[in-house]
Formats: sequence, C-alpha cells, structure tokens
Amino acid sequence: MTATTWDAIFVGAGITSLACAAMLVKRDPWARVLMIDKHIVVGGYASTFSRPRQSAVFDCSLHKLSGMAQGGNLIRILRDLGLDKELDLVYPDDYFCAYQEGTALPLANDAELVEQQLIERFPHQAAPLRTFFAQVGTYGRNGYYQFQMLDGSFEPDMAELRWAHRNLKHKTVHEALHEMFDDPYLIEILAAPGIYVGGYPEDLGYLYYLHVVYATLNRGNAYVKGASQRLSDLLASRVEQAGGQILLSTLVEEVTTDKLGRVTGVRTRAGEYLAPQVFINTSPHYALEHLFKSDVDLSESREKLAALKPARSTTTIYLITDVAPEQLGLCHSESMLFAANPAAASSLRIEAERSGYPPALCEQAFWAMSPIEVTNYHLLAPEAGKVVCINVLDSIEHWPARRTAQYRKKKQRASELLIDRLQAQFPGLRGHILHTEVATPHTYVRFTNNTAGSGYGAMVGTDLKGHVFHHGFPVQGVQFLSAWVAGPSYEAAFGYAEMKARQWRRA
Repeated sequence: MTATTWDAIFVGAGITSLACAAMLVKRDPWARVLMIDKHIVVGGYASTFSRPRQSAVFDCSLHKLSGMAQGGNLIRILRDLGLDKELDLVYPDDYFCAYQEGTALPLANDAELVEQQLIERFPHQAAPLRTFFAQVGTYGRNGYYQFQMLDGSFEPDMAELRWAHRNLKHKTVHEALHEMFDDPYLIEILAAPGIYVGGYPEDLGYLYYLHVVYATLNRGNAYVKGASQRLSDLLASRVEQAGGQILLSTLVEEVTTDKLGRVTGVRTRAGEYLAPQVFINTSPHYALEHLFKSDVDLSESREKLAALKPARSTTTIYLITDVAPEQLGLCHSESMLFAANPAAASSLRIEAERSGYPPALCEQAFWAMSPIEVTNYHLLAPEAGKVVCINVLDSIEHWPARRTAQYRKKKQRASELLIDRLQAQFPGLRGHILHTEVATPHTYVRFTNNTAGSGYGAMVGTDLKGHVFHHGFPVQGVQFLSAWVAGPSYEAAFGYAEMKARQWRRA
C-alpha cells in the first residue's frame, strides 16, 4: 500500500468521509481511494461499542436521522446509493415525548399535528404558535434546501430570503422565542430540537434552527435498526467493493506537501501514502495544529478559524436494565425531560460561561436544570440489549483532567444526578438498573480529537464568519469534511458529502 499512489486519501473515517467516498466511487468507479483512521472501527461518532458480559451494544451517537420522508434529502441520497433497501429503518410514531413534573406530552412525528397538539396544550399561545410553524415551513424550508440552491434545483422566493436575512439572521433561538412566547415551558419544548445539533437556545442562530425543525418535523425522521454502526459499515463496504481500502488503528501524523504548496499525501507510523488530493475529516483546530509542518503558512486560516466556536459537547449515561425499559415506564423511543423551572436554566448557563465555568454552577446549570434527552434503544434494537441512553449538552471547561480522582468523582456525581432526574420521572426504574457507564467531553476528545469534545462540529450561531476558514486554504489539493464544515446532523453530513462528490475531478 505504501508504494501506491492513490487518487484521494481521507484522513478520518467518520460518517462524512464515508458518505463522500461512497458517492465518489459511485460516480468514478476507477478512483483509487484510501481511508485512514486512528480508531478500531469506522464511523467516528456513528459507531457502537459492545459490552459482551452485559449482553449489550451501546450506540455512540443518537442515531435519529432527519430527512427520511418524501422530499427528504437524506432518504434521496440513501436511495441513490442503493442503501435504502439494505437498511432496516424504524419510523417512530412520536417526535419525542415531553415530560415535566410527572406530566407527559407526546408530540407526533408530523409538523401539522405537533402544531395542533401544542395549541391544544397552550391555547393562550395559539397565535404565536401559528406564526412559528409558518416560519418553519417557509424560512426553515429555504435553509433546508441550501445545497439545492447551489446547484439550481431549488429556486427560493428571493423576497423571503431577504426578509429572513434582515429580520431573523442575527437573532438567537432564545431571543426569537422569547419575543414570540411568554410561557417558559413552551419555549423549552420548542427549543429542544437544538439538542440534535449541539446548542442551547442562547447558542444557536434562529434562522439555522428553523431549518433543523423543518428537517425533522416536515421531512420526517427515522432510526437505523442496528444503530449508526450499521450505516457506517454499509458505506465502508461500498468503498471497499469499488477497490478502495480502509486502514484502521492508524494515526495520521502529517499531511505532506511539496515546495510549491501542493499536497502530496500523508505520513503515518505505518508509512507514507501518496495522493494529489486529501480530504480531512477531523476537527480543523486539530488539523491546523498537528497535521502540517511549521513551514506551511497557515496564519490566515488560523485567524479565520479563531472565530469558529465548537458546538456543545455531551455527557452521556448508558444504562442497562434487568427488564425491558418500556415495562418500567419508558414507553417512547425518545423522551425530553424538562426541569420544574425551565426559565432559570438559560440564566444559569449564561452565568456559568460569564464567570469562567465554576464547576458547582456548571453542574447545576447543565445537569440539574437543562433538558435531558433520553433514548430507549431497546424499542429500536431489542437484540442490542435492554439499553437506555441519557444525553445532556455540556461543556468541557468545568471537567478536570482524565485519570484523576477529581475526574472520577465528577463522573460519579454526573451519573447520580442525571439518573435521579430520570427516576424522578420514571420511578419504575428504581432497583432495575444493572449497569451504568459515563462518557464525558474528555471521552469524545480521546476517541475523535474533536476540539472541546464537540460531537456536533461547529456551533451555528448568529456569526458565521469562522465557518469559511477553509476558503482559500493555502495547500492546494486539501479539502475539509466533517460537521465542522457541513454542519451538525447526519443529513448535513450526507448533503455536504454529496456536494463534494459532485465536484470530484481526478488530479
């Protein structure tokens, strides 16, 4: 392998790399593609790990896919790849079930029905709810078809785009929802989809968030049976069937260049691999810091990158129960748990950031007061065990270093607090939890090198100037993939990968 020149090398075998390479070799079956990853399996976050002694398989990412109904971008791409026939898709009845202090509000997997349900539950907010869902259907749709705008297959109303640019682009989700609504619980419910893209309402740009809601509610969502690893493995098989090769357990130490500023390949401990094009699917902060020699002038790219803020990381608790979780009260595939005083959560998070992330305040803000996403994986993949996953957006800033006594104690506190919140809502779980594991922001750094442990790439806020860090990159033949440029979510990864595959030309 080291003696062969490849047409393209992918640094990192995350889901964006896999999707791009699979589409690339479909368009150009003679292209010679090599993928290299430090991990033992493909997929990046779209992977699983097993615990044979507990007869369980844990999914590393919440594998709810948007754009999976008629008109959805992701189902179209999967069909183009012929994967829709090989994937066993589960379409849930509910978007998610909202819980607060013992009350349950299941929301249908359909935009019109959710609008009706929320108006029935919050009749005093009927008028702004109609306005909100009209914005989702108009401005969220325009954002959703951004790649089709670029290739000319979707022509938006320019007046709508101009109005949104003037009136919505510079607002956060927090600002926009508080302008429309005065019910704190309703605001929390509407803001909850931000969890899918790694941002709290004070973090995310409202215009971007509208497209996230449109992608899931208006264009359908589904789960992959067999978890995200099944999708990653199928994409990898497409690459290998076309003659591509995947090299795992291998860290890329350098992206090599010549004296004319052109990429020549990559260097690893296993040897040097040559290619005129290299796709980097890792955190750009990590790439610019570690993958290029000091004589490559990256000053302009670093200056742009300084404005690129990582999305939130997560603290995740994996649980195994002794009986099916649905028998213990977890009847929905996905639940959102909200604190009794949702209005206080945002204030606490903002104060935590302003005051330098003091640990006690952060634990209160992120773990005790913020929404928790809960997935009953047993409903989706019973053969993987009686598994429940608790997920809360978090920040690496208040976590001590790994392998310290303080770190272990903090993991224990996170587990106890989040499980207590879960059991307060579902008391039937008490006494039935056999096994727990905790993944922290440091866990995600360890396995992916993602800056600040972000599982969602860059934060899509109101200022997007950092998102063009790769424009005019000084090394010819280098391109960047991943959620840091594509945007959070599987669908964004596939959409960006499709665009890059269409631009493919062999050097």
